[in-house]
Amino acid sequence: MTRSLPRWLLATAITLATCTAAQAQAPTIRIQDYPGIIGTLARVAVEKGYCAKNGIQCTLTTIPAAPLGVQTLMAGGIEVALAPSEVAIQSVARGADLKIVGGTFNVNPFMLIVGPGLLASADKGYPAIMQDLKGKKIGVTSRGAGPEFQIKTMLRSAGLKEDDVTFVAVGSPNTGYPALLNKQVDAVMSFVPFDGFCDVLKTCRIAVFPAKGEGPKVLTDLNGAGGLYVMRRDYTEKNPVAVAAFVKALHEAERFTADPANGAELLQITLKHYRIDMPKGDEILKSSLERFRPNMVVAVKKEAVQAAADYLQQTGQLEKTFDAARLF
Repeated sequence: MTRSLPRWLLATAITLATCTAAQAQAPTIRIQDYPGIIGTLARVAVEKGYCAKNGIQCTLTTIPAAPLGVQTLMAGGIEVALAPSEVAIQSVARGADLKIVGGTFNVNPFMLIVGPGLLASADKGYPAIMQDLKGKKIGVTSRGAGPEFQIKTMLRSAGLKEDDVTFVAVGSPNTGYPALLNKQVDAVMSFVPFDGFCDVLKTCRIAVFPAKGEGPKVLTDLNGAGGLYVMRRDYTEKNPVAVAAFVKALHEAERFTADPANGAELLQITLKHYRIDMPKGDEILKSSLERFRPNMVVAVKKEAVQAAADYLQQTGQLEKTFDAARLF
């Protein structure tokens, strides 16, 4: 003789089985993460459970370069790449069929920062500050990368020539700051969290900040489409429900991130994924995170993507005109 299970136990077993089956069927979306704070929205979507809430499993894969992220995306290693407009445009121009599904930040991420010998010059503003750079060494992340093109644009727009300065590759903010402090370079064209070093340590200053409308118009027009989350178009066509769920999770992450009341928790989420290994490192990160947080926006302005494409052509990085509609 067999005994039947109690109803409450049977119901629990059915519920667990249903949940397990649902989790097993939930599509997994692998997302490029980037050292620093520009990938905050996806981190929040994962850590706060917004992906799971919307029926998908999100995982983060650290890939410290946008072109490599797009290459990994095209090879099927991830579903979402984190790329600035310039990289996304150049990738599509070379044959990749990508689609923008959302943004991670909405401003031009680069800023001109001056070191100890030029602190007073920062008060001059653009374009006057550029005259003080003549004959100086300017740090860029790497030769031929976006920051170098942008500082060259600043120089030309202010009536100077590119060879009026010397460019030096200094890497990310973590390595660029020591180069600036030790006077290996006089100024740096870099990105967040470099501003946090200046704010907390008082040894450098932001001289030109396109994100705040400073600098030549061709650079301030890039505001509205800074960092993009892109997918392969064939994936978006085959998996519309999963894509919609990912975008919804990003919007929920944006609402959480935008709320000042969540500042302490947001910092802890960030520290779980990225740290500045030096005295006052957490304070530096907090400063930059608070300043950049309002720019962490999912909406992408098509006209800003088009401005990026036009800028690439003007600077010789694209051979011909590009219609930004190809990315939407």
